[in-house]
Amino acid sequence: MKIEEKEKNEISVRVDNVDDLWYLKNVIRPGDLVFGTVFRKEQRSSDSLRAKKTARKRMRLGIHVEKVEFQEFADRLRISGVIKAGPEDVLGLHQTINVGVGDEISIVKDSWSREERDLLDEAVKNAEKPQVYFLGLEHGLATIAVLRAYGVQEIASIRKRGDEDEEFFGEVLAAIKDIRDENAPLIILGPGFYKENFVNFAKGELKNFVVMQASHGDMRGVHEVLKSSLHKILSDTRMAREEKLVDRLLEEIKKEGLYAYGPKEVEKYLNMGAVETLLVTDRNYRKYENLMRLARDTAAEVHIISTAHEKGKILESLGGIAAILRFRD
Repeated sequence: MKIEEKEKNEISVRVDNVDDLWYLKNVIRPGDLVFGTVFRKEQRSSDSLRAKKTARKRMRLGIHVEKVEFQEFADRLRISGVIKAGPEDVLGLHQTINVGVGDEISIVKDSWSREERDLLDEAVKNAEKPQVYFLGLEHGLATIAVLRAYGVQEIASIRKRGDEDEEFFGEVLAAIKDIRDENAPLIILGPGFYKENFVNFAKGELKNFVVMQASHGDMRGVHEVLKSSLHKILSDTRMAREEKLVDRLLEEIKKEGLYAYGPKEVEKYLNMGAVETLLVTDRNYRKYENLMRLARDTAAEVHIISTAHEKGKILESLGGIAAILRFRD
């Protein structure tokens, strides 16, 4: 993500990857003013009143945001609302701005919260890190996935059509070379020696990869290696940090230690200054902004946890908010 500060609480954003869309989903809220480029239908009449045709005109509009939609692992963000800036004949009409990789938008807020600015800063920093890819292999099946900021996305599944492995391996190699930057880390995984057969086939055409054993060569295998020693490789990713925090919370719950969950209990310990780390899911952090401000005022760390991965879903089941404590009452 590239950002540029403008006047009157306006920030211009260029989307460089799908992760940026997840960050923007958590930054843009109802009531904001968002400017973007759209194509709107306009009616053009010929000399004959009966003859009409529909054309689309490119225009830059500003909409008063009512709804922001980003489905997990989608490649587009939908921002809907009422047009507040643009040609006079479209003011007051409803419009959706679709934002994808390569698009630029501007966001205007009455004021920017610390969490919103932190999320934008994190998106900028993450753009400098290479994405991590996974290639799962088992007999006749290949699965290609990528680690996003908010979880793991399956991006291709290839099945062997004939009897020869060489033809299948050639198709898999072509796909991984087309999808992945050759400098990005690649984890090749799966059961048995099938993955080693692929590596021998690829020879010098792949670099910057490691081979890991897994019980399956599909997304089950990807999640398996993510839970294993691979955390040593991925320790600086957002997902790894989030899972480590939730695991620490669950350990405190298991031993009846320093924990709290649910808004009422968390607020109680925040008022006591007893919270060391506050965890809030991305689905709920808007709802708990007052508790997040209280956490900052009492020198607690605040982390927004994605619900696209397993540990985020666990936190969501605990009410979407929990805390690791300094002490109990």
